[in-house]
Amino acid sequence: MTTQATTLGYFDGDTPCTGTFYTPGSSAEALPLVLVCPAWDGLVQEVYDKAEKLSQEGYIAFVIDVLGEGKAMSDIADLQATMGPFIMDRGMLLRRLNAAVDTAKTIPGADITRIGVIGYCFGGLCALDLARSGNPDIRAAVSFHGALMANDLSDDTINTHILVLHGNDDPLVPPQQVSEFQQEMTRRQADWQLVSYGNTVHAFTRPGANMPEAGALYNASTDRRSWQAMRCFLAEVL
Repeated sequence: MTTQATTLGYFDGDTPCTGTFYTPGSSAEALPLVLVCPAWDGLVQEVYDKAEKLSQEGYIAFVIDVLGEGKAMSDIADLQATMGPFIMDRGMLLRRLNAAVDTAKTIPGADITRIGVIGYCFGGLCALDLARSGNPDIRAAVSFHGALMANDLSDDTINTHILVLHGNDDPLVPPQQVSEFQQEMTRRQADWQLVSYGNTVHAFTRPGANMPEAGALYNASTDRRSWQAMRCFLAEVL
């Protein structure tokens, strides 16, 4: 299936952001819309490739600019400086995400009653924070090897359907964090699923990940299985 990529600029306050949405071949009906949250390194080619692949499944896929100003990072030494401000101020992160949601609702051909969000690594945390926020526009959230720590912005019931795709041996998301996440989801009465993949560490969907000493390593079979799990989940809830 052919897809068309369209750049869509927007603002979070005074911060300019650069989004790109992928639309599958012509459709007479409005299509479900899925926001795609990048990993810590922002708007690198990999996230566009994932969005294009998702669009080929029949969704409008909107790559959002969480870092702002169209940034793409390349040096792992910049990870903490890049993510740190958002991790420390989850309210700021949520405002950035909601700016993208508001913009997504203007995309031509999108069914704004069927909006989901997926994310990778830091982007997984972003997807879960949108679910936690109670934003009524978000029906589904999927986290791939994302951080699971809660924020203190809300403890209300979660109405978003949630799927977490997690590497069982991920040292960056230890068992205690997984357990606390499960308790949070249960307490907040969410419809949630967590799939834990054996012999799998962090960054399992990222072909360039090759830092086993840091617990980050691509896993082709888990990449394939987790994508299929996402496809089934989105088909059900969107």
